[in-house]
Amino acid sequence: MRYPRILFYAVNGLGVGHVTRLLAIARQVRTSRPSTEILFLTSSEADDMIYREGFAAFKVPSKTLRQEGRLRSGTYAQVVELAAWNIVAGFRPHVMVVDTFPAGAIQELLPILRWEARKVFVFRAQKAEKAADPFFQKSLAFYDLAVIPHPEGEEAIPLPDGLKSVWTGPILIRSREEMLSPEAARQRLGLPEGKTTAYISFGGGGDREIEEALGYVLKAASELPGLHLAVALGPLYRGLGPSSADMTRIVNYYPISECFPAFDFAVSAAGYNTTMELLHAGIPTIFIPFDRAYDDQAARARRIAEGGAGLRWKGSAPETLTDLLGQMLDPRLRAKIKGQAVKMVSQNGAKRAAEAIVEFLG
Repeated sequence: MRYPRILFYAVNGLGVGHVTRLLAIARQVRTSRPSTEILFLTSSEADDMIYREGFAAFKVPSKTLRQEGRLRSGTYAQVVELAAWNIVAGFRPHVMVVDTFPAGAIQELLPILRWEARKVFVFRAQKAEKAADPFFQKSLAFYDLAVIPHPEGEEAIPLPDGLKSVWTGPILIRSREEMLSPEAARQRLGLPEGKTTAYISFGGGGDREIEEALGYVLKAASELPGLHLAVALGPLYRGLGPSSADMTRIVNYYPISECFPAFDFAVSAAGYNTTMELLHAGIPTIFIPFDRAYDDQAARARRIAEGGAGLRWKGSAPETLTDLLGQMLDPRLRAKIKGQAVKMVSQNGAKRAAEAIVEFLG
């Protein structure tokens, strides 16, 4: 196959994990098969990330923007379904790669799943009741391969009979060897030398709880003189952000994981992608789990804390967050956590995922 074609389909969410995972795979596909034509179809409002990685993309409105733009649900469904149908018909992919929702966010992929293209589903662990849902499982039956971005056996991943699978481990947009040195990263972000700097991130930024969580962190950090904060608001963030202060700097860099070595530790939501990136980079982190319909952040944060690879804040008492921040000022504790973190996510599974997909191209 001289010019194989792969379509990556990523829906919108409160974060940007769907897009990030598929971009990580697409980068590795391009490296191993440079002649491959790659196209993205997405409803993510962070579609500029796709542009920054050098891939072409078609954008449809997200469900969030549908509401704000006052499109009726029926009108929105017709537009998205027609767009997906025509893009697939025009591009004629040999392989279609879909993340998280096998039938699409509003079942817009159902007619397309019967087409002849090979279909790959990126199956990140979901809450048990969601993963075992009969409609979800019936949709999976149309796929040829499930790419599971977890170490084998770490999560319960229910698959329909006959669906092949490959366990790749976490799929990351950048590997450790692609990250900048601490000095170069601090210079790139404009961070001061000689100050303990904490990276503050709550994922893609589309969550309404961010303002409250950010307020807790800023208040707790104010009790610790000398702690410098680097706050990443996320590409989907639409709030005002923290007020300007000597202790706070807003960082806006993509992909921020290239600059993780700039930070002494982090405070982060326990979303899958950001969590795996921080662990892989060995950044000691205080994880704050948010409640999600599909993603069990509380269980993830608990497992990391129990493994000594991070700390967990339950969000019940602000003063306990100040205590956790104070603990992170101890270099010995940070070194201990870093050692466990890099063991927990030792490799980037993007290359293995790409290899499994490229096999379909012959």
